[in-house]
Amino acid sequence: MLKPNLDLLRAVAVLLVLAAHVAGYTIQTSRTSYALGQLGVMLFFVHTSLVLMQSLERQQLARAALLRAFYLQRACRIYPLCVVMLIGIYLFLDRQWTPFEIAANLLLVQNLVYARYMSTVLWSLCLEVQMYVLLPWLFLLFRHRPPGWLLALWLLSVLVAFLVPLLSPRLNVLEYAPCFLAGVLAWRLAERPRLPGWLWPLVLAVPCLAYVAWAEPRANNYGSWAVCLAVALALPWLRQLAAPRLNQASRLVARYSYGIYLFHPPLLWYAFRTLDGVHPVWQWTVFLALLALLTGLGYHLVELPMIRLGARWSARRPLRPAGAPPVVPESSRW
Repeated sequence: MLKPNLDLLRAVAVLLVLAAHVAGYTIQTSRTSYALGQLGVMLFFVHTSLVLMQSLERQQLARAALLRAFYLQRACRIYPLCVVMLIGIYLFLDRQWTPFEIAANLLLVQNLVYARYMSTVLWSLCLEVQMYVLLPWLFLLFRHRPPGWLLALWLLSVLVAFLVPLLSPRLNVLEYAPCFLAGVLAWRLAERPRLPGWLWPLVLAVPCLAYVAWAEPRANNYGSWAVCLAVALALPWLRQLAAPRLNQASRLVARYSYGIYLFHPPLLWYAFRTLDGVHPVWQWTVFLALLALLTGLGYHLVELPMIRLGARWSARRPLRPAGAPPVVPESSRW
């Protein structure tokens, strides 16, 4: 089932993160580049929650079966390619990591045990993995309740997010709960397309530009919560974007987005720090060529096979109504 609007959201998110980090290596990190990176991650959170809720709804499983299938599929989706990237960092870029730090990064629990991040993007993966614990329970709790209940929960999550910094940095996932819950709210509103699809790029651009112009992501997350809620509330009202070339490009970037997200920081370090004395043309050539190569190989040799394996594992027992075919979550495309 094609979802051009979600493909565009995913593509924009990963390209914003990529642009922010490229600017940090080739120009300098500024308030604008930092805001672009944060914005990309926040859009990821909205996209992830929405897509996973839709996937849970399509599978139509009972509670125990749903939980088992969800956690198996997410583990197979997130960990394998991340492990490959971490092994590459250790073998080819930096071996000055303790066994404790390596284990924490492999498990994606750095924020819980106060371990250093082996890559700059891993902070967001930790939060995603921890939110995965809650997402299927939110689905079970709210799938038959009015959207107003979720809006009330979103408001409560904002209050909790204000208090978290006063409690413990280990609970920082709760600071971003309003971003994840915005995607859950978009799912519960369901699709009610009233507006033309060509408005989607504009609707997406307006809150994003406002965020970059006025938000202070280094000081607080207020802008992040607001832009996530704005995007989530707009999505259900828009028809799917009918722009073949843009849709095709978005779908391509969305398909390889996880590899782009994981591989670009160590490749930026290699191309623009390790090869610091090389001409910029060659630095860019090395970076782009390796990014395309590793992203493509990572998707076809690791990411996609493990997604399929997770789907098979989760379907070994009667996890679905009798006679129903195995369901490979649509989220596997992302």
